[in-house]
Amino acid sequence: MFTMEELINNKANINEIELVKISDKLWEIGNLEEIKEQVGPNLFYLHIAINIIGNWKTEGWWGIICEQAGLVPYIPEALNKLGLPELKVAFESVITIFPEYTIFDPNNSTYCDIVNFFQNTRFKVQDKRLSCIAQAKRKEMVNQVQRNLDKLESLTEPFFSENSERNGWKQVLDYINKNIINNNERHKYARARQNTKLDEI
Repeated sequence: MFTMEELINNKANINEIELVKISDKLWEIGNLEEIKEQVGPNLFYLHIAINIIGNWKTEGWWGIICEQAGLVPYIPEALNKLGLPELKVAFESVITIFPEYTIFDPNNSTYCDIVNFFQNTRFKVQDKRLSCIAQAKRKEMVNQVQRNLDKLESLTEPFFSENSERNGWKQVLDYINKNIINNNERHKYARARQNTKLDEI
C-alpha cells in the first residue's frame, strides 16, 4: 500500500509540478475506487485535493461537477481535511439540490440529464423523473443551484486562485506537512518505546 511518505521524499521541494506528478502516478493505478484500495487514506485524500484544486483552476466548481463527477462523493471530506469547513458546507449546499438517485458518474446517461436539467431550463431531458417537474419548479431549482455555486466560487477564490498564497496550493502543502510530521513523530515515539523495552530486558 502506497503511503504519502513513500511518494514525497523531500517535502521542502514540493511545488505544483511535483503535486501533479504525484497525482499522475496515482492515476496509473486505475479509477478512484482502485486507488482508494491501494493507498493510505491520507494519500488518497491528497490525490482528491490535488484534483479539486487543479480542475477548479481551469473549470470552476460546475466544471468539476459536470466533467469530474467521480470526485464529487469525496470532495466534502477532502475539504474538511484541508481545514476548509466553510467550503465543505457551501459545496454540500449545491450537491444536496441534486436528486437523491443521482449517481456521480459523467458516463452515466441519467447523470448527463441531471446536469442538463440544472445547466439551463431550456435544455431538454429524457429522464421522466426530471421531465415531469414543472417548469416553474425547475427554474427555482436551477436558480438555487446557481446562487449556491456563486457563493461557493466566492468562498473558494481566496484559497485556490493563482493570486492566493502559494498560488492556491497552501492548504495542500500544509496538509502534506502536517501528515508527514505527525507520522514521523509517531514513528519516533514507537522506536523510543521499543528501545526502552529493550533496555529493560
